[in-house]
Amino acid sequence: MNAHSILKRILVIILFTTGFAGSSTIKGKITDIRSGEPLIGANIMLSGTMLGSATNENGDYLISDVPIGSFTIMAMFIGYETIEKEIQVAADQEYTVNLTLKASAIELQETKVTAEKRKEKITTAPASMEIITSRDIKGKNTTNMGAYLKGLKGIDFTSSGINNYSISVRGFNSSFNTRLLTLSDGRVANIPALRVINYSTIPQSMDDVDKIEVILGPATALYGANAHSGVVNIISKPPSRSEGFTMSLSGSNDERQFRKINGRFAKKLSNAFSIKMSGLYLHAYDWPFISEEEYKSHLYPWSLTPGRTADKKDNNPWNEAGTEA
Repeated sequence: MNAHSILKRILVIILFTTGFAGSSTIKGKITDIRSGEPLIGANIMLSGTMLGSATNENGDYLISDVPIGSFTIMAMFIGYETIEKEIQVAADQEYTVNLTLKASAIELQETKVTAEKRKEKITTAPASMEIITSRDIKGKNTTNMGAYLKGLKGIDFTSSGINNYSISVRGFNSSFNTRLLTLSDGRVANIPALRVINYSTIPQSMDDVDKIEVILGPATALYGANAHSGVVNIISKPPSRSEGFTMSLSGSNDERQFRKINGRFAKKLSNAFSIKMSGLYLHAYDWPFISEEEYKSHLYPWSLTPGRTADKKDNNPWNEAGTEA
């Protein structure tokens, strides 16, 4: 027997031993934690590998050819919480790992359902609806409520200051838009007697807003007069289903000195009575304006220019145009 033949036999023995040593298996059953019923089609994976399996009609699974090492078994099933369990795998072993999963609710996107008195095609419907949810509001920090409507189709948002803005729909743009009906919990939010809307005067804290419904198109038949181009309905959170105290602070350290505080408190006292308090504080400087020409004609040596100190330096170069509510 020559050296070449001996080397072949040694190599075959090494390969056979290596393959035989890695033939461990993991099996088990996946069941519901409450009912004990088997879960058919649950997925089982070994983290860090491509190994996995799915349960059969009895809830059983089998993972073969598992290498030596430490792994995390993950069991997943639709409508159930994912569970993980550590396992140490040795050579040529069979492991039984039974797992129980707990049912959990699946949060889906909000579905909008609208109805009309008569049959109507979607392609010819005069109005469409958009909803800004509380999650959208929490995920975006703005100085005013109207900024949440910026990205919606058909909305024309015009800002003339930190808290001064106007909203128009479908091209009907004007300084005092009376064609867009704005509601706060179903009540008209217009300034009494003037029949115009000033969004900065709506007594609504953003911490208290549950959602904002925007109807693009004529809605006079459902909402009455002044809903020519659309409707904006600001809906607050009911105190009975959203108890507790919340507060949010925001601000800037630049020349605007922006400061904003939102607060809300709600308490359910009984099944028939609940209380809620909400508030908003906003303070900022909008833009600089000092008219030098206005005082040149009657400026005397002993008089001072408004907004200037005695050495002619700026005293208050920013007009305070914020609002406090």
